[in-house]
Amino acid sequence: MKLKDIAKILDAKLEGDENFEVNELAVTPAEASDNALVLVFPTKFSKASRFLKNSTAKALIIPFELNEDDLFKKYKEESLAGVSLLLVKRPKFALSKIISFFEKPRHQPSQIHPSAVIEASAKLGKGVSVGALAYIGEDVVIGDNSIIYSRVTINSNSKLGINCKIHSGVVIEDYTEIGSGVEIQANAVIGADGYSYITEEATNLEKMQKGIFEFQMDRQVQHKVNSAGNVIIGDDVEIGANSCIDRGSIGPTRIGDGTKIDNLCQIAHNVQIGKDCLIISQTGIAGSAKINDRVTMAGGSGCGDGVEIGNDVVVGAFSAVNSNLDPFLPVLGAPAIPYGEFMKRQRVLVRLPKLAEDVRRLKTKMDEMSKISR
Repeated sequence: MKLKDIAKILDAKLEGDENFEVNELAVTPAEASDNALVLVFPTKFSKASRFLKNSTAKALIIPFELNEDDLFKKYKEESLAGVSLLLVKRPKFALSKIISFFEKPRHQPSQIHPSAVIEASAKLGKGVSVGALAYIGEDVVIGDNSIIYSRVTINSNSKLGINCKIHSGVVIEDYTEIGSGVEIQANAVIGADGYSYITEEATNLEKMQKGIFEFQMDRQVQHKVNSAGNVIIGDDVEIGANSCIDRGSIGPTRIGDGTKIDNLCQIAHNVQIGKDCLIISQTGIAGSAKINDRVTMAGGSGCGDGVEIGNDVVVGAFSAVNSNLDPFLPVLGAPAIPYGEFMKRQRVLVRLPKLAEDVRRLKTKMDEMSKISR
């Protein structure tokens, strides 16, 4: 592609050779071939300078803000002579618009494979593709132009909207409802039975919590509570590989429009997740939790049963939320506390060894003074 064509796609301002031919994207400017295009993400030259060091790139996509940085302007005059620039608002968003022109084609089913098993009562829309060894159950409805990859299982009475992509090994259990434009990565399980058990009598833990210490030392049989609900997934949702979303015990487990769930996440029974949330790898959300709109839960984080997280909250990596959170609140730690309070505590923790040494010295002096006074 020529730079002028890329500039048109990105609605970018072009400085330099509009006919420069781009045939690949490079990871860094130092690794760029003669016809590579490189994206520079930092908006300040103080951060971009290390990235641009030893650059061999002939074409760069940079943010407008970086181009306005006085230090970058000087660097551009001294070191980027002859280098073409595309100026954009958000380089990462620009990447999302052009990367499809450079990625290698991937195999996907283009028709219904003869080894697929499709029950007679299932209804497939126009242009639906089904891969090898897939199973489509009774009364399943799949919308137009959806792609079902190999070894997918979609059990009875489930519904999928248009333009869905269900990758290899995915299991979608009975009565699941999935919107349009949904992509589910390999080996995810949607609608598994929830993890819910109860004992006939109060457990030893329950007794201890009430201050009763007459413990039963024999078996305490855990009786399974079956899940009678289902899973409802909105439009434009993505679910990562090996993630699990359990169906509700009574009502549905819900995932709102536009939410993106990473690999290896666990969403328990009756969880309600709002719109445009980011649920990042290895996050665990316990039963009946409510996650409101635009919440980010970073890798390895989690929240407890019945917790409600307000709109636009950011839960830091490996944080544990065990109480309700107000909207617009960044939190860190286990248990999760507001970001400012967490950092204040961390600064105190760093000083603890010195404080302990100071206390030891003071104690030694006080002991010496006490001996003198005697």
